[in-house]
Amino acid sequence: MNDTKRMNPRLTNNNHIVVGASGSGKSAWLRQNIDFKQNRIIAYDPDEDFRLPRVRDIKTFIKLCKKQGFGKIRCALTVSQTEENFEIFSQMALAIAHHQAPMTILADEIAGVTRIGKGSEHWGELCRRVRKYGGTLYAATQRPEECDKTVFNQCPNKWVGALGSKSAYKKMAEELDISIIQLKDLNNIPQKQIEYWMRNGTNEATKEKISFVRRR
Repeated sequence: MNDTKRMNPRLTNNNHIVVGASGSGKSAWLRQNIDFKQNRIIAYDPDEDFRLPRVRDIKTFIKLCKKQGFGKIRCALTVSQTEENFEIFSQMALAIAHHQAPMTILADEIAGVTRIGKGSEHWGELCRRVRKYGGTLYAATQRPEECDKTVFNQCPNKWVGALGSKSAYKKMAEELDISIIQLKDLNNIPQKQIEYWMRNGTNEATKEKISFVRRR
């Protein structure tokens, strides 16, 4: 595989930002929409929510990325939530991305490691360039009002479940171009159903649902 031709600018941007308070169904939606058994997937997973082979120190993560390169890699990184660690995760994610080897990149709880305003150096670069390198980014947060504007600008697909604060509702009502009253109009039934709002690009936001079938 040619390292010098990793980029294909014609690729479609299918990045997602997933927003909701604890218990809103973010993880359920991610598990339904991401193939966690695929050959190339890495996750920044501070709360150990996702079933992937796990690495718990940044040096081991760097070594793994360098060793696997554009080949098979399945890894969740669980380390201290610092901007430095998250920047290294973002830098390595883009370094091993290649348009001929599609990869999913999941970044959970980003409000704890990103800045209000412009995205930090490597995280911002990952958000802006990942789709050209065959990557699909899923960014998740409980507190959208504390996240950088870069990720919102670079994720055309926006999923929004029940939120936890007035500032969060205001932020996401603006992102979805709907009223706060509409955004709050969700019928969630514990262990049976979650509802959420979804918007793709400039399309009108629509209300969707996930129904859970009990196994006997």
